[in-house]
Amino acid sequence: MRSTMSSRWVAAVLAAALWYAPAWAAQPPRTVHAVWVSRQLKFTYQGFTTQYNCRGLKDAITHLLARLGARKLRVRDCPLENQIIPFPSVRVTMRVLVPAAPAARGPLVSARWRKVRLFPSTYLSGNCDLMTEFRHTFLPLFAARHIEMDATCVPNQHIIGNSLYADVLVPGVRAVGALERH
Repeated sequence: MRSTMSSRWVAAVLAAALWYAPAWAAQPPRTVHAVWVSRQLKFTYQGFTTQYNCRGLKDAITHLLARLGARKLRVRDCPLENQIIPFPSVRVTMRVLVPAAPAARGPLVSARWRKVRLFPSTYLSGNCDLMTEFRHTFLPLFAARHIEMDATCVPNQHIIGNSLYADVLVPGVRAVGALERH
C-alpha cells in the first residue's frame, strides 16, 4: 500500500512537471536596465591571411558591429577605397548598450542578453586574423560576456571552422520609464 502511494505521488509530480515545463521554458529572459553610450576608435587591420581594401574592411566591420547591436553606426574608410594596401584602417563611431549604473543619467532602456554568432560567417569565412583582432579590439567596447572563441590561426592559410560567439545586451521591448527606476 505504501509503495503504491509513493509511486502515485512520484507520478503526479512528474506529470505536473511535464505539464508546466513548456510554461517555464517560455518565460521571457530576465531584463536588465541599460543605457546607450558612445564609442569611437580607429582600427587598423594587421592580418596576414586575408588582405582588404578599405571598402572591404569597412563592409566587414560594419557587418560584425551590426550583428552585435551597435546603433548610429558610422564606419568611415580611408581615401584609397578600392586599392589593397598592407594595413587598411577605418574610423568607427557607434552607440552600444551597457548595463546602467544605479545612479545612471539619461533614458534607461530595457535590455536582455542574447548570444550572437560572429564567426563562422558565410560573409567572412576563414578569416582568422580579422576574428582575433575583432575580439580584442571591438568586443571590449560592448557589454559582452561568455565570449567563446575557438581558433587556430596559421599565417597565410585559410582555416575553416574557427568560431567566435558572445553574449551581448540587446534592446528589450520598451524603454524604462522614470517611475520604474530603482
